Amino acid sequence: MNKARKTNAKRVTSAAKRTHIFVRRGKKDVRHPRAKLQPHPKQTAHFKVSVDPGLGQAGSAIADELLKTCEQDYATLQGYFGGITPKLLPFHLIVTAGSDGASHATCRATALSIGAKSGPVPFMRSLVIAEEDEVFEGNFGHGWNCGFSNGEGLSRVLANDMVPGVEPQDFVSPPVWLDDKPKGGIRRDDWINKTEKTDTNYFSIGCSVLFLNWLRFQLNFTWTQIIAAGAPTLAGTYKNLTGNNDGFVVFKALIDQKFPPGQPSGLTTDNPFPI
Repeated sequence: MNKARKTNAKRVTSAAKRTHIFVRRGKKDVRHPRAKLQPHPKQTAHFKVSVDPGLGQAGSAIADELLKTCEQDYATLQGYFGGITPKLLPFHLIVTAGSDGASHATCRATALSIGAKSGPVPFMRSLVIAEEDEVFEGNFGHGWNCGFSNGEGLSRVLANDMVPGVEPQDFVSPPVWLDDKPKGGIRRDDWINKTEKTDTNYFSIGCSVLFLNWLRFQLNFTWTQIIAAGAPTLAGTYKNLTGNNDGFVVFKALIDQKFPPGQPSGLTTDNPFPI
């Protein structure tokens, strides 16, 4: 194998490993333009930052903004996950020139690549929370898998609740599940009694996001309770919380009443609850 082929092989392998992502709707992967990263001079107890120097002053400004809130967000997530401390600290926030979202290599990987052109600066904080939450999931277990639809749903609802109103429309997932039908699939399919082994399908993610927000803001369980009740399916999480097996039936009845099937939902956010 010549040098060029070896380089290409390394790039393919790197992309294949980067499977845990918060990706823009319609995308299957997050691409971060390659750059020689520059360490940011500031850091905190649990976070260090590197920035693509091509971003110039904007990159440094994003790094400064993330460092202002990262410790309080870490403390909030740590509380939600029962006080655990993830392994492989500190977190390394890598601010890239990407525009598709954020990624990290494995559920426990603490090097978080954040695409600076994915949305407004407050959305960068939301992306950090979502990927950081997945690291907590990887260390916590209880059925929360950051590469599956239930774990991806949890990462999104926590980020959206902690930094509300900053998510660009093409990162919002529930309207996809409510309004569209997957090719060869079922409209408003049940992704509560089953879990999809991917974090990029907006149909299963949208269902998961709505259900988790329903548990939190309609049934009024706390995030700490919901996370502690984790199971391989969201139906199992619901049963651990309530003792009942009718989670999807009760949830979908309310959803269908509020957003009649076959009619445009008009929903533009992740969380319509309480309704």
